[in-house]
Amino acid sequence: MKILKNVQKVKAFWQALEAAEKRRLLMLDYDGTLSPFVADRANAYPYPGVGGILGRIISSPLNTVVIISGRNALEVKKLLGLRVPVEIWGGHGMERLLPSGRLIQVPIGEESKDIFNRVENWAKRHGLEGSMEEKHGSIAFHVRGLGRKKAETILEEATEYLEDVSEDSNLEVDAFDGGVELRTVGVDKGTVVDKLLQSFGDDMICSYYGDDLTDEDAFKALNGRGVSFLVRTELRQTLADVWIIPPDELKRCLSRYILDK
Repeated sequence: MKILKNVQKVKAFWQALEAAEKRRLLMLDYDGTLSPFVADRANAYPYPGVGGILGRIISSPLNTVVIISGRNALEVKKLLGLRVPVEIWGGHGMERLLPSGRLIQVPIGEESKDIFNRVENWAKRHGLEGSMEEKHGSIAFHVRGLGRKKAETILEEATEYLEDVSEDSNLEVDAFDGGVELRTVGVDKGTVVDKLLQSFGDDMICSYYGDDLTDEDAFKALNGRGVSFLVRTELRQTLADVWIIPPDELKRCLSRYILDK
């Protein structure tokens, strides 16, 4: 673990966490954070041992755990395979799956629906169905696991088309680690963090764990109100407070939230 900035704030965070007196809000990305990146996204299961740790964290009434992912919320729930209910925000905030099982989705306008249909048809014409992921409120093209030349070609062609088809719309093109995505303007992991912090109030110990460029919105939103953790094998430029390497450092950090030791 490497503290990237404000050492005293991070030390105070761990001290407050271990005092076990305040409620704690733990927010986590999924892909690349709780699970390793794999070529077959349908098999992106959590790192061994992470599910058990999360289950023990969630079981404490002092802990509130929220998963914030770019995937569809129900897909994340299936991959996590937790025996205890947990809140999951999917599609960067377009979906909210409550612990009760109720799924809330942000409505998608007709113009956006039409653009998504055009993108889907374009992908089929160009033989890119295998790289395309359709979600509520977004469409992504993944190139992880492909050869460098093929990946670059797909990213270039997809980015150019997505920017063209979404011009003057309520959609924007955003790159992420291993692909490019067309998604709704004004909805991102940062807006989710803002909503959660407003909902739970200030008297909580807050933290966010993420790896991708899309998690930088969450790091920015949390700034000054909690501690953010960049979860990656290699350090990159980031707004996060701490850098940890998965899975071992991730599991050690998460274990510190467990109260029934």
